[in-house]
Amino acid sequence: MPPFLRRAPLLGVAALAACGQTPSATIQLTTGGETDTFTRAPAPTKLSVDAVDSQGNVTNLATASLPTDTIDLGTHNETDTVTLEVTGTDDNGNRLVFGASVPLQYGALDGLTLPLFVQRTGELARLPGALPDARQAPVLSQLQGQYLFVGGGSDASLATTTQIYDFSQFQPLTSPPSLPRVPLSLAFIGPVAMAFDASGGSYFDFSQNTSQDIPALAGGQFADVAGGQTIVADDGTTYIVGATRTTQPPTDKVLVIDPSDTSNSNYPVGNLSWAQLTAPRLGASATWVTGRGLVVAGGSATAKGVELLAEKTPTGSALPYPSDPSVGSGAIALDQQHVLLAGGLTPDMKDAGVREIDLGCTSSCAAMTWSALPVAVGAAQVFSIDPANAFMVGSEPSGTSHAYRLTSTAATEVPFKVPRQNARAIVSPVGSIVVVGGATEIESFWP
Repeated sequence: MPPFLRRAPLLGVAALAACGQTPSATIQLTTGGETDTFTRAPAPTKLSVDAVDSQGNVTNLATASLPTDTIDLGTHNETDTVTLEVTGTDDNGNRLVFGASVPLQYGALDGLTLPLFVQRTGELARLPGALPDARQAPVLSQLQGQYLFVGGGSDASLATTTQIYDFSQFQPLTSPPSLPRVPLSLAFIGPVAMAFDASGGSYFDFSQNTSQDIPALAGGQFADVAGGQTIVADDGTTYIVGATRTTQPPTDKVLVIDPSDTSNSNYPVGNLSWAQLTAPRLGASATWVTGRGLVVAGGSATAKGVELLAEKTPTGSALPYPSDPSVGSGAIALDQQHVLLAGGLTPDMKDAGVREIDLGCTSSCAAMTWSALPVAVGAAQVFSIDPANAFMVGSEPSGTSHAYRLTSTAATEVPFKVPRQNARAIVSPVGSIVVVGGATEIESFWP
């Protein structure tokens, strides 16, 4: 087995006790494909384990000086549900190593050993366990708050097969199911996947391994949005934005899935409806902005550069930005008023740059330039770290993928541990950004 596929030794065993019981569970820290997480200079000297509840309250469970083998986490109410966070710091308190678990209940750990992946911050690191194939341009989604779904992709022989990575065990599942159609676009409502291609849509229930066709919806065709990105609003309403796809023709259709409305028996996991943008677009970017709605930008040489589809409204409204014909930019909200656009290709295949738009602008608006990218990339995805920092993944027209740390003045490449072609990225169930595709390894990033 090649060295980069081997699991690193498990480190730092920590005992965990439920209230009124003797310690019967442990967490084991793994560094996955990296062997110098705790030893490379500057090396962490202290390890801290915290519990974070659903309200964001943090309780320190234990601290220890490194190197160490065992940390006693004490006794806790076995009904409490928390996320465990492990932080390694140097003598000055700088965070060098970090990892987190999925939400877990103390009592459910009785008698179990829970693996927890930790990595150096500010760089990419390989998770434990390799995926069974290295498909390019995969479709990614979180599943049930614990799993990473990997499907679709550009290889037709693999496109209906799936890969499921379990973030409670930090390992891929064996023998995951196949879908009834290639998921050009995908939305998960609980354990039920809604997969769409040019010929229609299908439900697939991962809890039952059963499928059925999704009835057609008057006012549009599922082909109008197949290939579009899936954007989830704060309340769980899901938007499949056809204008974000990069295959012809341009479209103005948005499929809206409302999981809070199960009144229509044709759509048992959430009622469907159509929304419409102000103009057809191709390769636009889209993101959700709290308090405003779905923001769509670019993808047209004639329409306004930015438009807003407000929550619970069926039609978009244009904002006074000049047209933006770039294709394949990523978009993310920096706050409730500002959106960062990153990457994308101009009509002459040049870099569209990193730029910020102000949703509060009312006339003669223009994007504020952050920086240029070292190379032009499309299929870009961008993730906010804070209002002044972001992380992005994109691919050159040749397929070569890159990752960058973005600030208002620079775009700094974050090297992959393995070369990638047509990679994709998503926020994982533990909150890290993970990169998948073009290699069998999954790589993780914590700022």
